[in-house]
Amino acid sequence: MRALPQFALSMAAILLCAGVTAAADLESAQRAYQQEDYATALQDATPLAKQGHAGAQVLLGRMYLTGRGVPKDPETALKWFKAAAVQGNADGAFLLGAMYLLPRSDIPEGLRWVRLAAEQGNQDAQLLLGQTYMEGLPELPRDPVQGGMWLRLAAKDNLPFYAAQLAAAERVMSPEQRAQSKGLAAAWQPQPGLRREAPPSPSSCPLPTISR
Repeated sequence: MRALPQFALSMAAILLCAGVTAAADLESAQRAYQQEDYATALQDATPLAKQGHAGAQVLLGRMYLTGRGVPKDPETALKWFKAAAVQGNADGAFLLGAMYLLPRSDIPEGLRWVRLAAEQGNQDAQLLLGQTYMEGLPELPRDPVQGGMWLRLAAKDNLPFYAAQLAAAERVMSPEQRAQSKGLAAAWQPQPGLRREAPPSPSSCPLPTISR
């Protein structure tokens, strides 16, 4: 009976180290994708995605959406993005929402996922949500204050494209609207509990012990 706690600790260590291995495999898949070695990216990402790794699911979704290394298949891309999004992955939520929102195929569903990603701090989701507020939709009335807030959050790193979108929006806003949107952006905080995956550090992975 005394061996049980040690056995439990050993199993916990094995599971922790498995997470480190998955992170390394995902890095390999992402590196292959960036180098346009799509066959290797597909080979490395597919088993991880099937095991439920959200980062690998997003990578596979991108490949199926663009037809890189696989036949172009938006439905399969949607499936992988949703699998990642329901785990709280911000990239998956943004891409899923964009697939619904941009072609106007399901605006409420698209807004739901884009907002979830924006609330986690996803820059592209913040940009898209801000633009949608600036333009307005039947499902989302035009609101320059909200639009300016989200565009300001997206532009916080002063990247030229995002900053240009904010500047264009502020040109059609009143001074009062600009001031309100700045105040909302300053007070905004990411939603708790909806953060990106953080794989365990290899240095924190203890070696499993074998009870005798």
